[in-house]
Amino acid sequence: MVNINNVYQTVLVITNKDHRGYITPDEFNRLAEQAQNEIFASYFAREAGYELNAFLTSDFSDPNQYLAEKISVFYKNGTLTKLNDEFTYPEDLYRVGVVSVDKIIADRASNEEIKYINLSPLTAPVKKQPVYTLTNSGVVVYPSTVTTGVKLDYLKQPVRPKWGYVLQGTVPYYDSTQFDPLVDSYDTPAKSYNFELHPSEENNLVVSILNYAGVVIKQADVAGFAQGKEQQNAATELD
Repeated sequence: MVNINNVYQTVLVITNKDHRGYITPDEFNRLAEQAQNEIFASYFAREAGYELNAFLTSDFSDPNQYLAEKISVFYKNGTLTKLNDEFTYPEDLYRVGVVSVDKIIADRASNEEIKYINLSPLTAPVKKQPVYTLTNSGVVVYPSTVTTGVKLDYLKQPVRPKWGYVLQGTVPYYDSTQFDPLVDSYDTPAKSYNFELHPSEENNLVVSILNYAGVVIKQADVAGFAQGKEQQNAATELD
């Protein structure tokens, strides 16, 4: 993860030096989410044919092991629940990987292919040789008699970052208390959640946030500015 306070303080130092004014915590959180999503999406820009079973064997379409390390934190698996004719996706799904039925990996088919597969008793799916198709809302597993035991390996979306704070007068002080996205509300200012990206992305996050804020800066210049973030008193950590 990347510490969100480190990023915010660096952004404040640079915008102050560039005379661009103060970026409020709420403005920063909005830009931070955009920046994280942009960097996350860039991991897959060259991987239109990416499949998560490649992830399981560490054999990406881009063989760069560094990229694999960056993506690995977003790997998840879970048991799916059947609703009507399909098993619904997890709420945090970004990309489908491996579908299995009772630990047997299912083969994927297109909606057109499954019509022909089901026509012949020789190719019709059975529980020991399951097949699945994808819809906008879930996974359809064949044979249709399957109602339980369906698991999905997938890549999740990054959790929305949050720089939380407590006001003392009119000054926001950083609240390092861990924000729980399953319980806590983004509408309340307190509690923080770090960027889920790889630590090496810290400077990229700073550059991206500044670009969204209208400040053009090179990544190589960020490190120098970061040294002055301790002197930034617009927002400090709450004791």
